[in-house]
Amino acid sequence: MLTFLLLMIVLLNVCLGVVLAVRLGVGPPTVRDAWDMFLEGGPPIWQRAERELPAELATMLQETGSSDLAMLEESSLEDLFEEVFEEAQEQPQDVRPVEETAQSETEGPEIWDLNEKYVETSILRLNVAMIKSGARATEIDTTLRSVRGKSDAETIQTCLRKLKEDCETYLKEQSEAAEKLHNRLGEFGELAALAEEIEFANMEQAAQIETTVNNLTHMDFESDLEEANVRLLGELSHLRLARHRLREGQDEAFLAVARYQDRLDKIEPKLFNDSLTKLYGRIGLEVTLDHWWKAGQLRSRQMNAAMVDLDGFTAINDHYGLLASDKILHQFARILEQQKGTGDLVGRFAGQRFLLVAVDVGPRAMIKKVEQLRQQFEKTTFLYAGQEIRLSLRAAVTEVKPDDAPAGLFKRLNDTLAAARKAGPNQAFEHDGRAVKPIEAPSLKTDPVEICL
Repeated sequence: MLTFLLLMIVLLNVCLGVVLAVRLGVGPPTVRDAWDMFLEGGPPIWQRAERELPAELATMLQETGSSDLAMLEESSLEDLFEEVFEEAQEQPQDVRPVEETAQSETEGPEIWDLNEKYVETSILRLNVAMIKSGARATEIDTTLRSVRGKSDAETIQTCLRKLKEDCETYLKEQSEAAEKLHNRLGEFGELAALAEEIEFANMEQAAQIETTVNNLTHMDFESDLEEANVRLLGELSHLRLARHRLREGQDEAFLAVARYQDRLDKIEPKLFNDSLTKLYGRIGLEVTLDHWWKAGQLRSRQMNAAMVDLDGFTAINDHYGLLASDKILHQFARILEQQKGTGDLVGRFAGQRFLLVAVDVGPRAMIKKVEQLRQQFEKTTFLYAGQEIRLSLRAAVTEVKPDDAPAGLFKRLNDTLAAARKAGPNQAFEHDGRAVKPIEAPSLKTDPVEICL
């Protein structure tokens, strides 16, 4: 009798469990399905879910690997689906290769979703303002250079008006973004000093723009049109340098805050990519490396890193213009991608500096890879508007150690690059873990290449 009662209790519990599972949408709808799942061990949750859920949501569950039913102890299934759906829209589920995450050519800042959620949305607003201003500046720069030697009053006045409008628009957008950032200073915690540095950098940027507006208002842009052309190009150059300094400074400060709060994996993905080259930018590079570090790849796979810097790039900006330099950077990014092996990481670190981290590659093989790049670039000619542009590059190479952190790796590469810069153009140096020394490599017999911009 006691045995019969125990069997009845067990059977009742099983039935209640099945009914509850069906009600929640995770149980088999038929006895046959239950038997099949019992024999086969059961399909993962996303296969069960796709019977009841939209296909896109079931796919999200599969991609996120949310098959751990223990999660149901902390939240209902409906809440879990809603949470996964939101995370799939707002964050990357893994750190994918650059080509899969790069912004499309048609995607611009105007369609970005700027939800007020984290500190990075304030940084994103500042970046959007800089991207828009940079695009307007390139358009004005190109127009001015197209009439050099034959400048006319109408073109000069049009460019003058557009530059004033750009300055005023940027000041307004920057002021709004800076105010939002100021209102979030409390989120920086003990690193509030870094937020204040960002604010100070924005104040410097605003001061530069105000100086430019003052110059545009009081300078003579009528009596000597060629001189007016030169002056406008000079103002554009000052603004470009100020934008670059601000962007680099705020990226560094923002990453320091994210590291301190252990939130690198929560950074808004729209901050990952460089808008010009479509490669990862400084933030995307550091987030990826942090992911690798936490996954323990340094303990299981050999890595070597290189930082490359284009020589004399400021002169290219000044002589050929912003459009030419942008095109060169875009093409150089494509050249770097050709050097990228499966699983490697490549991105624009800052300005005309690029980072390459090679996986499963030893120090000698990395030096050969970088030398191949340096020697090939030395023989590359860029064709732009009927002119030939030749460049060289400096490079720094170092092995990534198991106890490395991204900040330490970047410092070692930048110190090595500084030694190469001191030695002169077209140099490559390595850091062997103890000291910096020049790379002495034989000629790799690269062929001349021409690239039309």
